[in-house]
Amino acid sequence: MKVITLDIKNLYVNLPIKGIIDTTRFWLNKNGNTNELTKQTLCLLETILRQNYFQHNEQFFQPEKGIAMGSPISSTVAEIYLQYIEEMYIKQWLDSKEIVYYKRYVDDILIIYDQNRMNAKTILHQINTVDKNLQFKMTTEENNTINYLDISIYRNNNSIDLDIYRKPTGTDTTIRFTSNHPHEHRLAAFRYYIHRMITLPITEKSKQEEWNTILTIAKNNGYSTSTINKLRMKLTNRRHKQQCPNMTQHNYNNKKWVTFTYFSPTIRCITNLFKHSKLKIAYRTTNKIQQQIPEKTNSKNPSGIYKLKCNTCEKCMLVNQTDP
Repeated sequence: MKVITLDIKNLYVNLPIKGIIDTTRFWLNKNGNTNELTKQTLCLLETILRQNYFQHNEQFFQPEKGIAMGSPISSTVAEIYLQYIEEMYIKQWLDSKEIVYYKRYVDDILIIYDQNRMNAKTILHQINTVDKNLQFKMTTEENNTINYLDISIYRNNNSIDLDIYRKPTGTDTTIRFTSNHPHEHRLAAFRYYIHRMITLPITEKSKQEEWNTILTIAKNNGYSTSTINKLRMKLTNRRHKQQCPNMTQHNYNNKKWVTFTYFSPTIRCITNLFKHSKLKIAYRTTNKIQQQIPEKTNSKNPSGIYKLKCNTCEKCMLVNQTDP
């Protein structure tokens, strides 16, 4: 067996509107919807998809294909289109056992294939001829290892081992401990790191190496080891409770979320009053990127890319500001 990954190049901007309409019609008919409902759904969908414009040099343009990357519906229609391709083509390869395993997350694909019946170049050629609008980029194993999303896959003779993967361009920068952000926001990155570490089926050696990496990231961003240790214990205990059906689980379905603006820790004097109520508290911060833009534009359409400089390291960074 061999493993490859595929990445769909520029997925959203290459999806054909007519193709999305046709595949949506296929799924609606397959699920037994009435003709009237199908007609109304397709009419509404096409109206939404056609509202895709961009401005350049004070002129407006409408692309012939592609969907808006910022639209709430874009991820759904992309999934509708890709699942149709998988239904029509990928399923046949799986049935024939030429492809043993296939999984996709948005535009990233993992494939395990039988090298006695298929090779990587053939897979890439065939999948690139399925749809003229989509092009796939392939990555193959190096020394029996391949990276997919945030994991590294090591293929042995009779088994597969997993490890956590970080891109070489990663800076491991998180919200600093001294930043005026809610405690929940500051720990969000570490909550994700630890949850990934304790849930992925990686070896104990890999877990220890990842734990040391997490502690290093925490130290570099101003967090104490005891803070991260407490968070790990909390997440581990929570996972243990979820795996034990006899233990009492709190039901949050009847609770309602409310939002408070976080100016300083004193806001908790108010939010703590709701601790035993049916309200769950969320915080929004006052530290936003837009506040750091030194020069304000007077344009009616101030979208574009703004250049910002970090006050700590003096390095420049680019921020894509798309909202007017």
